[in-house]
Amino acid sequence: MAGFANLRELGLSLVDDGRTWISTFRKVPSAAATVTGQWLDYSYASGNPIPNYYAASPLEAARLEYDKGIIVPRMASGQRQFLHRLTVMSAGATSSTQPMYLLDYLLYYPFVDMDAAGEDQTMTQSTTLQRYVDGVGVQMMVISQSPTVGGGRFTITYTDTTDTQQTTTSMFCGTAQPAGTVVSAVLGTGGLTPFVPLQAGVKGVKQVDSVNFSVANGGLCCVVLVKPLEQTQTLESCAVAGIGTAIEKEAVRGRPGMIQIQDGAFLGLLGQGVAGSLASSPLVGTIETVWR
Repeated sequence: MAGFANLRELGLSLVDDGRTWISTFRKVPSAAATVTGQWLDYSYASGNPIPNYYAASPLEAARLEYDKGIIVPRMASGQRQFLHRLTVMSAGATSSTQPMYLLDYLLYYPFVDMDAAGEDQTMTQSTTLQRYVDGVGVQMMVISQSPTVGGGRFTITYTDTTDTQQTTTSMFCGTAQPAGTVVSAVLGTGGLTPFVPLQAGVKGVKQVDSVNFSVANGGLCCVVLVKPLEQTQTLESCAVAGIGTAIEKEAVRGRPGMIQIQDGAFLGLLGQGVAGSLASSPLVGTIETVWR
Protein backbone atom coordinates (compact mmCIF):
# COMPACT_ATOMS: atom_id res chain seq x y z
CA MET A 1 0.00 0.00 0.00
CA ALA A 2 1.50 3.35 -1.06
CA GLY A 3 2.90 5.12 1.98
CA PHE A 4 1.95 2.42 4.52
CA ALA A 5 3.31 -1.10 4.86
CA ASN A 6 -0.06 -2.55 5.90
CA LEU A 7 -3.47 -1.73 7.40
CA ARG A 8 -2.12 -1.93 10.94
CA GLU A 9 0.40 0.81 10.19
CA LEU A 10 -2.39 2.93 8.66
CA GLY A 11 -4.53 2.39 11.75
CA LEU A 12 -1.70 3.44 14.05
CA SER A 13 -1.34 6.76 12.21
CA LEU A 14 -5.11 7.35 12.22
CA VAL A 15 -5.85 6.40 15.82
CA ASP A 16 -2.88 5.92 18.11
CA ASP A 17 -0.52 8.56 16.70
CA GLY A 18 -3.18 11.14 15.82
CA ARG A 19 -1.61 11.79 12.42
CA THR A 20 -4.88 12.74 10.76
CA TRP A 21 -6.64 15.93 9.72
CA ILE A 22 -10.15 16.96 8.63
CA SER A 23 -10.90 20.11 6.60
CA THR A 24 -14.33 21.34 5.60
CA PHE A 25 -15.28 23.43 2.56
CA ARG A 26 -18.37 25.27 1.35
CA LYS A 27 -18.28 26.91 -2.07
CA VAL A 28 -21.12 28.90 -3.65
CA PRO A 29 -20.88 29.74 -7.40
CA SER A 30 -22.12 33.08 -8.68
CA ALA A 31 -25.68 33.60 -9.90
CA ALA A 32 -24.51 33.62 -13.54
CA ALA A 33 -25.97 30.55 -15.28
CA THR A 34 -23.66 27.90 -16.67
CA VAL A 35 -24.75 25.82 -19.66
CA THR A 36 -25.42 22.10 -19.44
CA GLY A 37 -22.17 20.14 -19.59
CA GLN A 38 -19.99 23.09 -18.56
CA TRP A 39 -17.20 22.56 -16.04
CA LEU A 40 -16.84 25.00 -13.13
CA ASP A 41 -13.67 25.78 -11.19
CA TYR A 42 -14.92 25.87 -7.60
CA SER A 43 -11.75 27.62 -6.42
CA TYR A 44 -13.19 30.69 -8.19
CA ALA A 45 -16.45 30.54 -6.20
CA SER A 46 -17.16 32.41 -2.97
CA GLY A 47 -17.26 30.78 0.46
CA ASN A 48 -14.69 28.69 2.31
CA PRO A 49 -11.88 28.69 1.21
CA ILE A 50 -11.89 32.28 -0.04
CA PRO A 51 -12.32 32.72 -3.81
CA ASN A 52 -9.28 32.50 -6.05
CA TYR A 53 -9.49 34.99 -8.93
CA TYR A 54 -6.07 34.24 -10.45
CA ALA A 55 -5.00 37.84 -9.79
CA ALA A 56 -1.38 38.35 -10.84
CA SER A 57 0.61 40.07 -13.58
CA PRO A 58 -0.81 39.33 -17.06
CA LEU A 59 0.80 36.40 -18.92
CA GLU A 60 3.28 35.84 -16.08
CA ALA A 61 3.62 32.46 -14.35
CA ALA A 62 2.42 32.58 -10.74
CA ARG A 63 1.75 30.15 -7.90
CA LEU A 64 -1.15 29.95 -5.46
CA GLU A 65 -0.54 29.94 -1.69
CA TYR A 66 -1.40 26.60 -0.11
CA ASP A 67 -3.38 28.15 2.77
CA LYS A 68 -5.78 29.89 0.37
CA GLY A 69 -7.05 26.52 -0.89
CA ILE A 70 -8.66 23.66 1.03
CA ILE A 71 -6.25 23.51 3.93
CA VAL A 72 -4.24 20.42 4.85
CA PRO A 73 -1.24 20.38 7.21
CA ARG A 74 2.33 21.09 6.17
CA MET A 75 4.66 18.15 6.67
CA ALA A 76 7.84 17.90 8.69
CA SER A 77 10.96 16.70 6.91
CA GLY A 78 10.65 13.06 5.91
CA GLN A 79 6.86 12.87 6.38
CA ARG A 80 4.36 12.15 3.60
CA GLN A 81 0.65 12.99 3.59
CA PHE A 82 -2.11 10.98 1.87
CA LEU A 83 -5.77 11.48 1.04
CA HIS A 84 -7.83 9.25 3.32
CA ARG A 85 -11.41 10.31 2.62
CA LEU A 86 -13.24 12.83 0.38
CA THR A 87 -16.92 13.59 1.06
CA VAL A 88 -18.90 15.91 -1.23
CA MET A 89 -22.53 17.03 -1.43
CA SER A 90 -24.30 19.61 -3.63
CA ALA A 91 -27.76 21.22 -3.53
CA GLY A 92 -30.24 22.06 -6.27
CA ALA A 93 -32.11 20.14 -8.93
CA THR A 94 -29.51 20.77 -11.65
CA SER A 95 -26.34 20.61 -9.52
CA SER A 96 -26.80 17.59 -7.29
CA THR A 97 -25.27 15.21 -9.85
CA GLN A 98 -21.74 16.25 -10.84
CA PRO A 99 -18.60 14.43 -12.00
CA MET A 100 -15.80 16.01 -9.96
CA TYR A 101 -12.02 16.23 -9.75
CA LEU A 102 -9.89 17.07 -6.72
CA LEU A 103 -6.91 19.03 -8.08
CA ASP A 104 -3.54 20.29 -6.94
CA TYR A 105 -3.16 23.74 -8.58
CA LEU A 106 0.50 24.19 -9.56
CA LEU A 107 0.99 27.25 -11.80
CA TYR A 108 -1.22 29.74 -13.60
CA TYR A 109 -0.86 32.27 -16.41
CA PRO A 110 -3.57 34.95 -16.02
CA PHE A 111 -5.31 37.53 -18.19
CA VAL A 112 -4.92 36.01 -21.63
CA ASP A 113 -6.84 38.32 -24.01
CA MET A 114 -9.37 36.17 -25.87
CA ASP A 115 -10.10 39.08 -28.25
CA ALA A 116 -6.50 39.30 -29.51
CA ALA A 117 -7.22 37.28 -32.66
CA GLY A 118 -4.11 36.11 -34.51
CA GLU A 119 -1.63 37.30 -31.88
CA ASP A 120 0.90 35.06 -30.13
CA GLN A 121 0.57 35.94 -26.45
CA THR A 122 3.92 34.87 -24.99
CA MET A 123 4.21 33.90 -21.33
CA THR A 124 6.83 35.14 -18.89
CA GLN A 125 8.38 32.26 -16.91
CA SER A 126 8.92 34.08 -13.63
CA THR A 127 8.51 30.85 -11.65
CA THR A 128 8.45 27.11 -12.30
CA LEU A 129 6.74 23.99 -10.99
CA GLN A 130 7.47 23.39 -7.30
CA ARG A 131 5.59 20.07 -7.19
CA TYR A 132 5.56 17.37 -9.90
CA VAL A 133 8.61 19.16 -11.29
CA ASP A 134 9.09 16.59 -14.07
CA GLY A 135 5.64 17.53 -15.41
CA VAL A 136 4.42 13.93 -15.54
CA GLY A 137 0.64 13.86 -15.13
CA VAL A 138 0.35 17.65 -15.15
CA GLN A 139 -2.61 18.91 -17.19
CA MET A 140 -3.72 22.30 -18.54
CA MET A 141 -7.16 23.82 -18.07
CA VAL A 142 -8.40 27.17 -19.41
CA ILE A 143 -10.58 29.17 -16.99
CA SER A 144 -12.56 32.29 -17.95
CA GLN A 145 -11.74 35.33 -15.80
CA SER A 146 -14.60 37.44 -17.17
CA PRO A 147 -17.87 36.69 -19.00
CA THR A 148 -17.27 35.71 -22.63
CA VAL A 149 -19.19 35.74 -25.89
CA GLY A 150 -18.09 32.23 -26.85
CA GLY A 151 -17.39 30.54 -30.17
CA GLY A 152 -13.67 31.31 -30.33
CA ARG A 153 -10.80 29.04 -31.38
CA PHE A 154 -7.28 28.83 -29.98
CA THR A 155 -4.06 26.85 -29.69
CA ILE A 156 -1.60 26.55 -26.79
CA THR A 157 2.14 26.06 -27.19
CA TYR A 158 3.71 24.34 -24.17
CA THR A 159 6.83 22.50 -23.02
CA ASP A 160 6.36 18.79 -22.28
CA THR A 161 8.16 16.44 -19.86
CA THR A 162 11.05 15.93 -22.29
CA ASP A 163 11.59 19.71 -22.63
CA THR A 164 10.18 19.55 -26.15
CA GLN A 165 7.89 22.35 -27.33
CA GLN A 166 4.46 21.16 -28.45
CA THR A 167 1.41 22.93 -29.90
CA THR A 168 -2.12 21.69 -29.34
CA THR A 169 -4.63 21.17 -32.11
CA SER A 170 -7.00 24.08 -32.73
CA MET A 171 -9.63 24.00 -30.00
CA PHE A 172 -13.12 25.45 -29.93
CA CYS A 173 -14.55 27.50 -27.07
CA GLY A 174 -17.96 26.75 -25.65
CA THR A 175 -20.91 29.09 -25.87
CA ALA A 176 -20.96 32.16 -23.62
CA GLN A 177 -19.13 31.39 -20.38
CA PRO A 178 -19.43 33.14 -17.02
CA ALA A 179 -16.25 33.81 -15.04
CA GLY A 180 -14.86 30.73 -13.33
CA THR A 181 -15.89 28.18 -15.96
CA VAL A 182 -13.76 26.06 -18.29
CA VAL A 183 -13.44 27.63 -21.74
CA SER A 184 -12.23 24.75 -23.90
CA ALA A 185 -14.65 22.57 -25.89
CA VAL A 186 -12.02 20.87 -28.11
CA LEU A 187 -13.75 19.58 -31.27
CA GLY A 188 -17.01 21.53 -31.19
CA THR A 189 -18.78 24.19 -29.15
CA GLY A 190 -21.13 21.66 -27.56
CA GLY A 191 -18.59 19.25 -26.06
CA LEU A 192 -16.81 20.76 -23.09
CA THR A 193 -13.78 19.07 -21.55
CA PRO A 194 -11.95 19.96 -18.33
CA PHE A 195 -8.38 19.49 -19.55
CA VAL A 196 -6.66 20.51 -22.76
CA PRO A 197 -5.83 17.39 -24.83
CA LEU A 198 -2.11 16.78 -25.26
CA GLN A 199 -0.32 15.28 -28.25
CA ALA A 200 -0.07 11.51 -28.53
CA GLY A 201 2.66 10.14 -26.28
CA VAL A 202 3.02 13.34 -24.23
CA LYS A 203 3.08 12.54 -20.50
CA GLY A 204 2.44 16.01 -19.12
CA VAL A 205 3.26 19.72 -19.12
CA LYS A 206 6.13 21.67 -17.53
CA GLN A 207 5.17 25.17 -18.64
CA VAL A 208 2.91 27.16 -20.97
CA ASP A 209 4.84 29.08 -23.62
CA SER A 210 2.17 30.98 -25.58
CA VAL A 211 -1.52 31.12 -26.51
CA ASN A 212 -2.99 32.16 -29.86
CA PHE A 213 -6.69 32.83 -30.47
CA SER A 214 -7.33 32.45 -34.19
CA VAL A 215 -11.00 33.39 -33.66
CA ALA A 216 -11.91 35.89 -30.94
CA ASN A 217 -13.95 34.61 -27.99
CA GLY A 218 -14.40 37.76 -25.95
CA GLY A 219 -13.20 38.26 -22.39
CA LEU A 220 -10.11 37.13 -20.50
CA CYS A 221 -8.91 33.68 -19.46
CA CYS A 222 -6.24 31.98 -17.38
CA VAL A 223 -4.27 28.88 -18.35
CA VAL A 224 -3.78 26.75 -15.22
CA LEU A 225 -1.43 23.80 -14.69
CA VAL A 226 -2.99 21.21 -12.37
CA LYS A 227 -2.36 17.68 -11.15
CA PRO A 228 -5.62 15.68 -10.88
CA LEU A 229 -5.55 13.71 -7.62
CA GLU A 230 -8.97 12.08 -7.25
CA GLN A 231 -12.22 11.66 -9.17
CA THR A 232 -15.67 11.32 -7.66
CA GLN A 233 -19.30 12.14 -8.46
CA THR A 234 -22.03 13.73 -6.38
CA LEU A 235 -25.35 11.92 -6.41
CA GLU A 236 -29.04 12.72 -6.87
CA SER A 237 -30.85 15.28 -4.72
CA CYS A 238 -32.89 14.21 -1.70
CA ALA A 239 -36.56 15.12 -2.22
CA VAL A 240 -37.26 15.18 1.53
CA ALA A 241 -34.38 17.38 2.65
CA GLY A 242 -34.07 19.41 -0.55
CA ILE A 243 -30.32 18.82 -0.68
CA GLY A 244 -28.01 16.47 -2.50
CA THR A 245 -26.97 13.04 -1.30
CA ALA A 246 -23.43 12.98 0.06
CA ILE A 247 -20.86 10.78 -1.70
CA GLU A 248 -17.87 9.45 0.21
CA LYS A 249 -14.65 8.20 -1.42
CA GLU A 250 -12.35 6.44 1.03
CA ALA A 251 -8.88 5.08 0.34
CA VAL A 252 -8.34 1.33 0.68
CA ARG A 253 -12.01 0.61 1.52
CA GLY A 254 -13.43 2.45 -1.49
CA ARG A 255 -10.46 2.59 -3.85
CA PRO A 256 -7.13 0.73 -4.13
CA GLY A 257 -4.03 2.39 -2.74
CA MET A 258 -3.58 5.89 -1.34
CA ILE A 259 -3.03 9.20 -3.14
CA GLN A 260 -0.17 11.35 -1.89
CA ILE A 261 -0.78 15.05 -1.34
CA GLN A 262 2.53 16.76 -1.85
CA ASP A 263 3.62 19.30 0.74
CA GLY A 264 2.41 22.82 -0.01
CA ALA A 265 -0.42 21.71 -2.31
CA PHE A 266 -3.18 24.17 -3.19
CA LEU A 267 -6.29 21.97 -3.26
CA GLY A 268 -9.53 22.76 -5.10
CA LEU A 269 -12.40 21.10 -6.94
CA LEU A 270 -13.68 21.04 -10.50
CA GLY A 271 -17.30 20.04 -11.19
CA GLN A 272 -19.45 19.51 -14.29
CA GLY A 273 -23.09 20.53 -14.51
CA VAL A 274 -24.34 17.50 -16.45
CA ALA A 275 -27.97 18.17 -15.49
CA GLY A 276 -27.98 21.94 -16.03
CA SER A 277 -26.70 25.15 -14.47
CA LEU A 278 -24.50 25.18 -11.37
CA ALA A 279 -25.37 28.82 -10.56
CA SER A 280 -25.81 29.65 -6.84
CA SER A 281 -25.76 25.96 -5.84
CA PRO A 282 -23.63 25.34 -2.71
CA LEU A 283 -21.04 22.59 -2.75
CA VAL A 284 -20.06 21.34 0.71
CA GLY A 285 -17.86 18.56 2.01
CA THR A 286 -14.79 17.40 3.90
CA ILE A 287 -11.28 16.22 3.13
CA GLU A 288 -9.53 13.87 5.54
CA THR A 289 -5.81 13.18 5.34
CA VAL A 290 -3.36 10.92 7.14
CA TRP A 291 0.43 10.99 7.24
CA ARG A 292 3.42 9.03 8.43
